[in-house]
Amino acid sequence: MTEQDQLLSRIQSAAKDVLDKSRPYFTRFLTEAEQMKISAMKFSSDLVTGFYGGKGNEDAVRRCFGIVPSFYVNDEGDFPALFPIKAITFSFRRCDEVTHREVLGTLMGLGLERDTIGDICITEGKAAVFVTEKPAELIMDSVLKIGRVGVSCAYGVDFELPKQQYEELSYSVASLRLDNLVRNMANCSRGTACDRYLKPQLVQLNGEVCDNPSKAIKEGDIITIRGKGKFLLSEIGAAGRKGNTHIKVKKYK
Repeated sequence: MTEQDQLLSRIQSAAKDVLDKSRPYFTRFLTEAEQMKISAMKFSSDLVTGFYGGKGNEDAVRRCFGIVPSFYVNDEGDFPALFPIKAITFSFRRCDEVTHREVLGTLMGLGLERDTIGDICITEGKAAVFVTEKPAELIMDSVLKIGRVGVSCAYGVDFELPKQQYEELSYSVASLRLDNLVRNMANCSRGTACDRYLKPQLVQLNGEVCDNPSKAIKEGDIITIRGKGKFLLSEIGAAGRKGNTHIKVKKYK
């Protein structure tokens, strides 16, 4: 049984436990691939389920999954408030620079596991990180520097988190096979798409390596091509006169 299969099995068991004991269940932070697998699961109508990456982080990539009895939730704001997620902001001089890798490295250096750490958002003079509740106090007490930059810590986020930016692209494809989309996204021939990207396993579909050129792609799928970027298939349009399908793609900036 793969790690993802084990995760899905745990969630199925947890859902039953929530129904039987009315005890909420929350995962740690999940990868995009894990979130896609969970999204396909079916749950009882007596449960409220969903993903959450932290307050104000609507574009969160890494999110936790929660299951609660329906009577726990009276309005839209109740469910997110139940998640055991803490936000911590590191403040530093505006003339200094802190990178995502340095923040992650500092936190991992404390002995934290990767799935206890969610998104890291950086702007001028500040870096916010979302973490599970348990390691939050350790971070607050221990982090005085990120890289060579001195920082101060505070709970919460006191700046507007940057929004995910996209470049809007349109293509006309012969079919919705993976090799056809990679061909357009990488601006190369279909053969090159297979030989240069798919066969060497440089393509991910929804966070998992996929080297199957005939894999059918659907709306909402995310394709990552190493060296070319990350793409979201945002819309599948009507077929054109020559039988090609018009699609719209968002390329992550």
